[in-house]
Amino acid sequence: METMGTVTPISSVFPAEEAQKASRRVQDTIVERHQQLDQLKGFIDDNVSLINLVQKLPDETHHNIMVPFGKAAFFPGRLIHTNEFMVLLGEAYYAERTAKQTVDILKRRGKALETQVESLKAIMQDLEAEASFFDATAQESADGLVEIREDYVEEASSRAETSG
Repeated sequence: METMGTVTPISSVFPAEEAQKASRRVQDTIVERHQQLDQLKGFIDDNVSLINLVQKLPDETHHNIMVPFGKAAFFPGRLIHTNEFMVLLGEAYYAERTAKQTVDILKRRGKALETQVESLKAIMQDLEAEASFFDATAQESADGLVEIREDYVEEASSRAETSG
């Protein structure tokens, strides 16, 4: 008994145009994730700068600064109580903390940002693999690749089994 297989063009399952559209959608998502990644890296850089500033402020009892007044004006001012910080804890809740406590809070926030970066990088790797799959599928579909399937039929044993 001979069985026939089936030949299915890849283009009937995955039309090249649809695979290309899917690839473009994934590429657009990758671009969005890159923007999010750049934003997170900016937050990390700002956090590092803030940690450095908070660590230096208590070195002196006061600091002469130029205080912004509106968008274009500055006037001379002075920072005092350089070891006292109001730290946002979340949801409009603030707590007064020392420079050391503030640095510890900022470092924890930095670690959370790093975790978000690693998570986003993993998502981007998955998206890039997905885009690569769609690109390859679109190419295979356009090239006329076919899938050939034959049912596997196990042949009966030629020896008769005897019971004993």
